[in-house]
Amino acid sequence: MIFAGGIPLKNNGVVDGAVGVSGGSGEQDHAVAEAGAAAF
Repeated sequence: MIFAGGIPLKNNGVVDGAVGVSGGSGEQDHAVAEAGAAAF
């Protein structure tokens, strides 16, 4: 199950880890997690 604020980190199609953010609204958590995943 995927929750807002949780995004898997993939490298060549393989999941290497994840970014998890909590504390704001679901939309805020998701936006921050996306920014972190983009930096990966």
